[in-house]
Amino acid sequence: MLAIIGIATTTISVGAFQDGDAQALRQDAVRLSQLFGVAQAQARKGDSPVVWKFDTQGYGFARAPRDLFLPTGLARQAGPVRAEDFPDTSSLRRRDWSSDNAIAVRIDPPAATVFNTEWISGPLAVELDDGTNTVRIVRSGNGQYRVRP
Repeated sequence: MLAIIGIATTTISVGAFQDGDAQALRQDAVRLSQLFGVAQAQARKGDSPVVWKFDTQGYGFARAPRDLFLPTGLARQAGPVRAEDFPDTSSLRRRDWSSDNAIAVRIDPPAATVFNTEWISGPLAVELDDGTNTVRIVRSGNGQYRVRP
């Protein structure tokens, strides 16, 4: 009887941890979808582009100087834009991913990590992958973001 209870507890615990990773990844995607809207509004308000920066450990946003913002083709040739990170008190500050796993990010189109002063931007898909779970943030042509499992 104790063996059965032990096996059942172990099975439930393993399932809960895996589900916890998926939940953490989805939580990050929901937060990002909201922050993307904030970044777009901040770009319009400040009349300068806002850049989304990320790595396997976390993400944040930075304000790019208006005079350094170039069209995508020229920006690739010119190299990275020098941008000023938002302060720690800002909602666009640097954050760590919620998951303990390293997060891989794929973006389509690849140059769509800059939020500009335009009211309506084109479609965007951001995929977050922790090695086990994947979640997508999709922006429609009208600028609304949705999180999809």
